[in-house]
Amino acid sequence: MNQGIAILASVFVIGLIFFICSHAKNGTCDMGNLFSLVVVVISLVTGIYLCMHAIELGKVSHPDAAWVGVAGFILTVFSVQQTITTFRELFATRVTPTPLTPTPPQDSNHPAAGDPKL
Repeated sequence: MNQGIAILASVFVIGLIFFICSHAKNGTCDMGNLFSLVVVVISLVTGIYLCMHAIELGKVSHPDAAWVGVAGFILTVFSVQQTITTFRELFATRVTPTPLTPTPPQDSNHPAAGDPKL
């Protein structure tokens, strides 16, 4: 498959999934998060193609293949991690904190237990 077609197809599929999930969860889609996800998906496909290119390059030049493979691997791992983080943030449940009310000490040996000023 051509890299350009793979990028377009993956951007469309992942972007559509994020858009639908965001509308189902929040009623709207944050375009900033969608754009960031699209850039991450492009880097994911590029990292995969770099790894595939490193395998082919390994037949000709081993040092170049190693560096291309390392760059492709790091780009792929980073992109997968960012994609997972983006979807986790989308489905995270937001909890409002409740204020704690101070309770008086119950221990009679505690110095403040019998003192009404404290």
